[in-house]
Amino acid sequence: MDSLRHADQLLQWTEQQQLSAAQLQQAAVQYPLQPAASDWLILANRLMLFAAVLLLGCAVVFFFAYNWPLMHHLAKLTLAGSAVLLSGVTALLCPTDSLPRRAALLACVIFTGALLALIGQTYQTGADIWQLFASWAALISPLVLLSRSRASYLLWFLLIELALWRYLDTRSRFWLLDSAEKLALFSLVNLLLLLFAEFALNRLGVRQHKPLCWLAALALLLPLSIGAIIGTWQAEYHFNLISYIMLAGLMAVWYFRWQRDLLIFALLLFSAIAVSSVLLGRLLDGADGFFLFNLLALYIIGSSAGATIWLKQLLRESQHAE
Repeated sequence: MDSLRHADQLLQWTEQQQLSAAQLQQAAVQYPLQPAASDWLILANRLMLFAAVLLLGCAVVFFFAYNWPLMHHLAKLTLAGSAVLLSGVTALLCPTDSLPRRAALLACVIFTGALLALIGQTYQTGADIWQLFASWAALISPLVLLSRSRASYLLWFLLIELALWRYLDTRSRFWLLDSAEKLALFSLVNLLLLLFAEFALNRLGVRQHKPLCWLAALALLLPLSIGAIIGTWQAEYHFNLISYIMLAGLMAVWYFRWQRDLLIFALLLFSAIAVSSVLLGRLLDGADGFFLFNLLALYIIGSSAGATIWLKQLLRESQHAE
């Protein structure tokens, strides 16, 4: 798979216009740009291994759920603790940065959450569900950093998102839409996750970290866009609107000029179309309803078509450079 990593790096450099088409063709002599049959076999083995880990983790959870009233609480804790210990020892015995080690650490991460939930159910600690997710994310942080696995980082990101969402949701009347501060806090945490995924994951040994960056960017743009849309109508959300304009502008420059990423740039474009459509409707609030409706429809259709054509042109240019 090393040849594919080199090929992926070459294609990224070409997409970022750091390599010309001629230079790419010269490099392709040594590093093939297309995967071989052996590469597909390695990928299938990886997928089946991590699928087996996920199914094993689900099996442990459902085992306790099905046999809950039939087992003594000490037996439950012993079995769950043994699963965590066994997966941890297996990870220690595996070679460093190997696929079995990453899979064993992922299993340990999942079993840790099952053990925490079991302790909470057994002793009725009274903790809210956000505390479970937050404790789970905090406890597995060292394991995630050691794993160098995208699957473990993905679970870690999801736990952080769920913990924050549940924490804010317990203090809101209508999800997060009743408070500008909550939307801003949610956006700030997702911004930190995006910065971590963009600048730290590669240095921590996570190869091909771009899918995590895409998910973090999507998680950031959702609350940012919602806050900006509400901010066009309500004064208390003006900070969210200003934050959206500043962050979306910086992200557009970064992902278009400095580090070309067409997927994130496409998300930014269509998010900008949604927010600008609402702004246009706000500016023409006193206009005739029929005129305003058709104008907004034409604007959305025209801007979406223009953005699509532009993105296709950028994609063709990158493919031509390859």
